[in-house]
Amino acid sequence: MEWLIWVWLGIFVFALAFEFATADMVSIWFSLGAIPSFIFALIGLPEWLQIVSFVVVTTVLFLFTRPIVMKYFKVNEIKTNVDSVIGQEGFVTFDITPSTVGTVKLRSQEWSAISDETIIVGEKVRVLDVEGVKLIVKKI
Repeated sequence: MEWLIWVWLGIFVFALAFEFATADMVSIWFSLGAIPSFIFALIGLPEWLQIVSFVVVTTVLFLFTRPIVMKYFKVNEIKTNVDSVIGQEGFVTFDITPSTVGTVKLRSQEWSAISDETIIVGEKVRVLDVEGVKLIVKKI
């Protein structure tokens, strides 16, 4: 039973080292899942409970926290082309209404634009998103 203490410690250290080496958020979940199993092994709980704990904690952390972590800590992502206009400001060059497509001048280029509010020529807008070839904008 004592050998499982070393197994959980080894999984923790190896997964943590691998995470630091790659920084891609792939093995941190295993490292965190090994912590309760390590504690269970130290206090002498049954092997099956340690294994179930490892699987459950790792799975729950992976399923529920990975999407949130990846959203806020996007690694190796460089915004290019269309994604780079999100958040930019421009000026309306053709009226936009909730039912019609207008145009916005952004970085010396004309873009089709839509909005859920009426925005008239000359007003300043911020790009919220890109849908196809149209900007989704809001009045500033």
